[in-house]
Order: sequence, then structure tokens, then C-alpha cells
Amino acid sequence: MKAIHWFLMAFFTFFAPSTYAQNCYETNITAPTPFLGNNNEIFKTGDGGIWQVKYAYEYLYEYYPTVLICSESKLVLKGKTIDIIKVGQGGASGGGRSAPTSTIKVILKPRGCRSYFLADGDSGGIYLLEWYGGYDPIVGDSLIGEIRSYGHKDVFYPDKNSKGRVYVDDYMLSRSRAIEKLREKCN
Repeated sequence: MKAIHWFLMAFFTFFAPSTYAQNCYETNITAPTPFLGNNNEIFKTGDGGIWQVKYAYEYLYEYYPTVLICSESKLVLKGKTIDIIKVGQGGASGGGRSAPTSTIKVILKPRGCRSYFLADGDSGGIYLLEWYGGYDPIVGDSLIGEIRSYGHKDVFYPDKNSKGRVYVDDYMLSRSRAIEKLREKCN
């Protein structure tokens, strides 16, 4: 009898509906379709949040699923819990959950320069990026993603509701150095 009492006490302490409801809210994933739930996948929720999957490979193939976001770090879908991080806030109101992160804007994309372009906007200097797939941005497009390091990165274009892939060739550049490096790439 004592074991049952301990079990019930532990169950209600850790899984009580009031605790669950305080830390979680329901929303749906609006992009991309399908949502896979794989590492570094960037997705947008109906409340305007822009998130990135971390350390998961679920291959869910879900179209506009209803999900729970818990403690701003977990996504629950079909009984699976996936680690996530918030990387931005789209046009819809996020219910005051967190302030939007700044977005990067494409500022220069010369014609005849393969797939290179420059982006700016988050106090990280100018970025020299190369387009590698997905949506092909144009000057003025916004993009969000963890691009403050070198290499291939998955990004999200909130204005276009699309995802893409870029290669971060360089970042933290001054405008003059960024243009100089872009010219080197275009020759």
C-alpha cells in the first residue's frame, strides 16, 4: 500500500495537469510541409514562432500537425518529444512568449556571380553566403537561422514561408571587406 501511495504522489507531482498546462501550449506547424522532425530543420508555428529541431531524426512526414510546445525547448508530437530552440518570431503574434530575434536581410546579390550574396541586419557584421538549395533569395528577403559559424546551414525565409540551405563562407565582415571578398568569388 505504501508503494502505491508513493507512486501516486510521484505521478501527481511530476505529471499533474496543472503543471503540464502551465509549461505547454498547443499550436500547429505551418511550414515546412511535410514536417520531418529532423536535426536542424527550421519550422514555423501558427502562433508566429520560428523554431529549429535539435538532435532528433524522427522522419515524421506530418502535414500541418497540431503540436505542444513545452518550456520553449520541447515539441511533443505523436507521443514523441523533440528538443527545439526558438530562432525567431514571424509576422503573427507570439502571445508575448518571447521577443523576436533579429532577422538577416539580403542586401546584395550580383547577377553572374554564381550563387553568392551578402546579407546584413543582426549586428553580426556582413555575411558572405552561398545559396545551396531550397528557396533562392532575392535582395530584400529576410532569413533566419543559426548562421554565426562557417559551413552549411539550414535557414528559413519567413516572408516567403520557405526554407533553404546556404553555405556561410564568411561573417562579421565590414561592408568594404564583404564587397572585396564577393568580388574575389565572382571572378
